[in-house]
Amino acid sequence: MKYICILVLLFQQVKTDDLRYDSCAYYMVSKGLGLPEFSERRVLNDVTVYHHDSSLDSKMPCPDWINTTAGKEHWKIIYHWTDYNKYVGTLGLQSATEQFNQTGSLTDGNIYQAFGCCSLYPNGTYRTLLAHAFNGKDFASFDFQTKTFVAAVPQAVLYKTLREKDPANMEEIATLYKKTCLERLQILKEAPRVNIKKVPEVRIIEKKKKKAGSVTVTCHVTGFYPREVQVFWLVSDLQPVDEEVTEILPNGDGTYQTRKSVIVPEEDVGKHTYSCVVLHISVPNNITTVWGEEKRSKIGVFVVLACVFLLIIVFVFWKCCRSAGKQIKMNLDTEQL
Repeated sequence: MKYICILVLLFQQVKTDDLRYDSCAYYMVSKGLGLPEFSERRVLNDVTVYHHDSSLDSKMPCPDWINTTAGKEHWKIIYHWTDYNKYVGTLGLQSATEQFNQTGSLTDGNIYQAFGCCSLYPNGTYRTLLAHAFNGKDFASFDFQTKTFVAAVPQAVLYKTLREKDPANMEEIATLYKKTCLERLQILKEAPRVNIKKVPEVRIIEKKKKKAGSVTVTCHVTGFYPREVQVFWLVSDLQPVDEEVTEILPNGDGTYQTRKSVIVPEEDVGKHTYSCVVLHISVPNNITTVWGEEKRSKIGVFVVLACVFLLIIVFVFWKCCRSAGKQIKMNLDTEQL
């Protein structure tokens, strides 16, 4: 166990980089799909800061938990960017629809999406991302070093050209993500609503496959918040185990759940221990649950209990025999008298 802890500490230096604070924006422009023509959502660590879509009469008011002057000023910036995002999203939809020849009546159902995010990691690293998609596929992204758009497909070159006609806007986008977004994270990450943490609950589930001759061992992790979590398996020789890729899914109470499974050959059951290690920002180190060790300990407990039970039976039998012997001797002495 000591060596597992050492490995986890080393592994954690890399993995906890994914336990971060995120400020992200999502906006969507659609046509012919029965969706709002425009919608936008801003979140800070999965907490909705701002939401608006074209079916609403008004924009979302500032949340009550944003109660500082600086926080309210940053929220106003978010509020006023909505109209511009609708403009460039509509421009992207029109450009992509024309370039992909999707203007006919039979194909007049398209969607243009954008995702922008700035992330602050525990080690001080700061990263930014701005990407666009058309009908679910990569379309364009923003290069923060060159302050230009990068076309993911030839059909996106026209959109890139149209956007870069305004160099001042390119500079504004770079500043928004490289400076303003970081300031927003620093201010809002201490807000009570955002800073909630819930510790994961970990449970090991095993299922034996009759035909395959193997055991599927699943580490089920649930009830945690924020969303970011790392779950991985280690075998007894401290080697990472190949595992399936799984999603992080929402629970109904605002927390999240996920699971990771490994397949253990039947001949290896009992020979090795398998450790499920969970890293989450709500716990200082990690949560480690061992499957093989638990299995052997259960067998050991069963053996001990069986031995104790056997000893009890032998003792009771001995007592009965001893009492019967005494009774027989008393009867014989009575007859002799």
